[in-house]
Amino acid sequence: MISLHEIDFSNRDFWAGFMATSFPAALERETDMSLTELMIEHGICATSWWDNFTKYYDGVLEESDGYLDNPETLICELTPAQTLKIEFHPADTVYYINNKQIACTGGHYKIQVIPFKDLLNFTENKQIFLLLLPLAVIDNSNISEAVPVIASALQKIVDKCLCSRYAECIVQGLIPE
Repeated sequence: MISLHEIDFSNRDFWAGFMATSFPAALERETDMSLTELMIEHGICATSWWDNFTKYYDGVLEESDGYLDNPETLICELTPAQTLKIEFHPADTVYYINNKQIACTGGHYKIQVIPFKDLLNFTENKQIFLLLLPLAVIDNSNISEAVPVIASALQKIVDKCLCSRYAECIVQGLIPE
């Protein structure tokens, strides 16, 4: 089990791996590159660290469909009545609130379960905001607000000059199809 303290923003390897794997639909329109591809292009991803963290190994997808019995798990309080649990598997990140699965980002991803306006309640705690961001759904009325809010949170992880570009890419992936 890990704590929010262990994944503070000085742990750039965690955040780079998390960002690169948590937005399966994030694409940059102009280049048609995924967020992961952009991060690799800018030298931000340390895949060996993330593979070690999620206990990835060659064959894990074939042996267990990428799921582990004892994955790295983060548990933290969202509100006094809500506990967030996130399991980091080699092929999926699974989210629970009060032990009820609400979302996952793997091959059969189920995201877009939290309206972006509700996620704004967590902007003071940038860790929680970014951990929940892959679950946001952004409708057209939230796009202009979402990009700068996300870019501001990303400044804790990536160079400021990349934040708006990455935020726009993330927003594109969180708009319903």
